[in-house]
Amino acid sequence: MLIVFAGLSISLAAQKVVTGKVTDENQAPLTGVSVMVKGTTVGTLTDIDGAFSLSVPDNARILSFSFIGMKTSEIEIGTLTTFNVTMEVDIGMLEEVVVIGYGTQRRGSITGSIASVTTEDIQELPVIDVGSALQGRATGVVALASGNQPGEGVTIRIRGRRSLTATNEPLYVVDGIPYDGNIVDINPRDIKSMEILKDASATAIYGSRGANGVILVTTNRGGDFPTTVSYSGQYGITSVLALPDLMNGDEYYTMKEVGGRAFQPEEIAAHDRGVSVDWLKLVLDKGYQQNHQLSIRGGSEKTGFALSANYLNERGVIKTQDFSRYSFRVNLDHKISDRIRVGTSTQLSNSVQNWGSNPYGTALAISPLAEPYDSEGEMVYRPGADPLLWNALADYEEGNMVDERNTLRVFANIFAEVDILKNLTYRMNYGPDYREYRRGVFQGTNSISRQGGLPRAQKEHRRTYNYTFENILTYNLTSGNHDLNFTGLYSVQKSTGEYTNIYAENVPYETQLFHNIGTAETVLEFGSDLSEWGIMSFMGRVNYEFMGKYMLTLTGRYDGSSRLAEGNKWGFFPSAALMWRVNKEGFMSTQELFSDLRLRVSYGVTGNTGIDPYQTRGSLTRTIYSFGGNAAFGYAPGTIANPDLRWESSATLNFGVDFGLMDNRISGSVEIYQTNTKDLLLERQIPITSGFNSVMENIGETRNRGWEVNLITRNLTSGEFSWETTLNFFGNKEEIIDLYGTKTDDVGNEWFIGQPLTVWYDYNKLGVWQLGEEDAAAVYAMDPGEIKVEDVNGDNILNQDDRVILGSDMPTLTVGIGSRFEYKGVDLSFLLLGVFGHTIYNSFEVSNATLQGRYNNIDVDYWTETNPTNKHPKPDGSMEYPYYSTTRGYYPGDFFKVKNIQLGYSLPNTILSKIKAKKLRVFINFDTPFIFSQLADNLDPEVYGGEVTSDVPSTRMNSIGVLLDF
Repeated sequence: MLIVFAGLSISLAAQKVVTGKVTDENQAPLTGVSVMVKGTTVGTLTDIDGAFSLSVPDNARILSFSFIGMKTSEIEIGTLTTFNVTMEVDIGMLEEVVVIGYGTQRRGSITGSIASVTTEDIQELPVIDVGSALQGRATGVVALASGNQPGEGVTIRIRGRRSLTATNEPLYVVDGIPYDGNIVDINPRDIKSMEILKDASATAIYGSRGANGVILVTTNRGGDFPTTVSYSGQYGITSVLALPDLMNGDEYYTMKEVGGRAFQPEEIAAHDRGVSVDWLKLVLDKGYQQNHQLSIRGGSEKTGFALSANYLNERGVIKTQDFSRYSFRVNLDHKISDRIRVGTSTQLSNSVQNWGSNPYGTALAISPLAEPYDSEGEMVYRPGADPLLWNALADYEEGNMVDERNTLRVFANIFAEVDILKNLTYRMNYGPDYREYRRGVFQGTNSISRQGGLPRAQKEHRRTYNYTFENILTYNLTSGNHDLNFTGLYSVQKSTGEYTNIYAENVPYETQLFHNIGTAETVLEFGSDLSEWGIMSFMGRVNYEFMGKYMLTLTGRYDGSSRLAEGNKWGFFPSAALMWRVNKEGFMSTQELFSDLRLRVSYGVTGNTGIDPYQTRGSLTRTIYSFGGNAAFGYAPGTIANPDLRWESSATLNFGVDFGLMDNRISGSVEIYQTNTKDLLLERQIPITSGFNSVMENIGETRNRGWEVNLITRNLTSGEFSWETTLNFFGNKEEIIDLYGTKTDDVGNEWFIGQPLTVWYDYNKLGVWQLGEEDAAAVYAMDPGEIKVEDVNGDNILNQDDRVILGSDMPTLTVGIGSRFEYKGVDLSFLLLGVFGHTIYNSFEVSNATLQGRYNNIDVDYWTETNPTNKHPKPDGSMEYPYYSTTRGYYPGDFFKVKNIQLGYSLPNTILSKIKAKKLRVFINFDTPFIFSQLADNLDPEVYGGEVTSDVPSTRMNSIGVLLDF
């Protein structure tokens, strides 16, 4: 119902000003309502109070009010100058339109399993890549940090891992075109939404590319609305999340004394002078991140445009490491006629990542008795008494160490659409993707890596050109109770990659870095390569809906891959899905609990061709041998050819329930699924006596079983206050079902039937041998103070037969909790992330607690006769590592993070009108302010692969930002 209270005014001028306020049926103000003079580009948006003011031509006839989820309203202007408008909910529009691959669909009609992440979710996080925005936001998606270098993102796995040695990476599709390579090139602030396709019904439309799940990225576009210029900026300071407790000078001296390692005179003198250097404090600093974006969006009835430019710069807590990215995007849509439309989505990005070296790892090892500078303030390159340890600060001297990685990328979708008939549309997509990657490395004489040796330089270059060409036919028919949609596709994708590399030693002058390698005296390595592959596809999909209650989706895709063997290149991947909208049935008409209730079931097959090209043909490797007393080159087979290599396939059965309670105050979904993957593309290790290390074969089978729960609760909506919470939690169990058709373990590769795809396989640490256990320890040739491990088979011999499975690096439970509060102009949001059920290997602790006295140590609780602990063994200066040292490194990987907290304020219209702005929001953001883990000193266990190393420590960031529309 539309209620208009109009004030009368008579104006004789060519322009007049109309004002008003727009609210919903509960009289709550609606922000962002489009107010347009019909048939023109004159318009504005309502502010945070729902108010608007607009100068309109004197001859303007109709004002149009439009807003997502509301019925569009049109009001004759006449002599009115004040409009107080109440907009009515459009029940049909409440069903969100979701991108499903080669089209869109109302969420209420979707038969597959799809999770969505909105632009609001993305903007709340200071992320530099799209993958990080999925952490804790999407059920079924495990997103763990790939590393902590600036510019590194996350590794994503959707519903577990399926393949042992082929790729488990999901497929990214950006504005309809498959996107290969590093997703850090995509600017998150350009994104409108992301959809994650999880079950076979949803992913089968992408056939061989969709076996590991599909992430659809849709970027912002223009439209028929007033031009808006937007600026968003953010600046933050980063600091180390947690630091290990290293031994100081006295503690190190005591540990070395207990271990019986001889002291050098320099060490004794330094200890007597009270020297105790905190090397971590010297190499670590505060970092920063800044992110700036300028965008322009708008258009007319015929042309829509969205332009953006973004600059991101991040410097790490190790000051030689940084990342910068420039990105530009142009999205255009033009309506040539009522039947023909054309457009483009084009992105240009250029990123530079200074990878640097690892002074953090060096600082962990250097003795606290070693001083970095002499009495004159000059750097001591070999501090302390160890001739093999270099000064951790050496790479901070300009030009000593450079590892620069530059990526230039142009990615586009150029499309045209023609309405052939009333219900039949043809669309052509052409998606070029050009990438240039250049890496330059220079290691100077005084760098940590060369330690006074000859300088080295390396230059690596990769050029990749992909293109996707698609022809899509879409047919829609609505007749009575029947709705039919058919999509047909013919697609070709081709990739060509070239690679060159040269590595040389002893350049004549170090200031040239890696830019003039031809002057080097010795070429250590050089090479080049060409890699080409292609995929051709035919696809058909039918969506049928009857009476708005029963939905059926049938999909079939026929893919041919150049990577597979002759006779096995083509594979057919079908799927089927059903959905029943129970709440539309007559027997549900009298109940008031369920506002939405849908049951879904789907089954389908997808393929995987994620191996390197030419695996079916084998290769040659160059060898060096002596011929007539001189070095000569020869060639030998490098890999075994397999002419029978075929598709790896995954079959998924999925059951789902979507529900809404109490007028959707509570809504969500529950999923259970099982995926069986067979004919694994497996690089199997074989005995070296064959002349080869491995062979690629189709063997084995894996299985993933899991469940997912997503809840959205609108806790409170009262006047100007609202509170909404999102909860998602899910679990997945992956296991190997078979390997070679015999259901036997492959211990050499650490693959075990019934276990996850990767496990930790080692001795089980029981503690430390104590005084009084001398006789029992002697059975295993051990002494008190040494690590005690389990004799599993009880034969009084410790060997490989006593190793056991200690856990897996893949989590079995992930929990994400997000909440938003809004009151007048104030908003508060937070995101919590918990990951549980996995085991990590703390290589950081094992490598930095050797207790042999040569290197500094983490200040661990080690065994002495007066401190009979079971945590760490006694120091021993005669051994590089304690016996069974690795057994100390296995810990529960569970962690819980306060991932993000953001507090913002949007200025009211009374202030905005004075500065001629549509919106101005300022905010403060706290990224990872708290973490709770089971590691010592609360160190961060989040890393894909489960091994915590000594590379770069995790960080937190506090930032401020602004969003401005005008």
